[in-house]
Amino acid sequence: MDTKTELECKQLIQKYYCYKQEKRKIKVRNELYCIMSDDTQIWVKSVLKKWGKYEEPGEVLSISFDAFLFCLDRYLISKENSLPKFFYDATRYFLLMKYAKSNKVLLPIEELKEILKLENDSLNNMFNDMLTISQFRESLTREEEKIVWDDACMSLSKCHMERKEQRKRCGMSTGEYTRLKRVFINQIKLILNIKL
Repeated sequence: MDTKTELECKQLIQKYYCYKQEKRKIKVRNELYCIMSDDTQIWVKSVLKKWGKYEEPGEVLSISFDAFLFCLDRYLISKENSLPKFFYDATRYFLLMKYAKSNKVLLPIEELKEILKLENDSLNNMFNDMLTISQFRESLTREEEKIVWDDACMSLSKCHMERKEQRKRCGMSTGEYTRLKRVFINQIKLILNIKL
């Protein structure tokens, strides 16, 4: 998108937010979408291609319009500098929410974190904490440690599992198991910002 087109789009967005009548807003929105449609479809296709997904052209058009509406609702004229960058990033976020809900896409953790930084709210902060906990668990090398980690996570929950069965599964002595579990509980509390 060139700077002239970007400026025209920003002006249309200002009109869109200034108008009170729904009919006028829809007319401006549609005019704006006509200008941005090609770019939005390219962004949708490129993100889906990167994720190994393919959609029919009609579906891409439908998704791109939904993504456009999502972006338009979140665009802040006074805050955002680059319209194409914001719309591309917000389109990625929209697609993540759309495909993740139906388990249709698996992303590398780093890309997922990058996309989630775009929408900074408490739900994403909680999700980021859960990702950190998951990554920490995956970094454990021994299967026995993973069993203790899972037990430590569950012990912070209100629903309790049978602890003795977990100790027997990992083959550790009671003392070793308890010490490791205590360490893991403290690490989990640090990640979740729970008082120790």
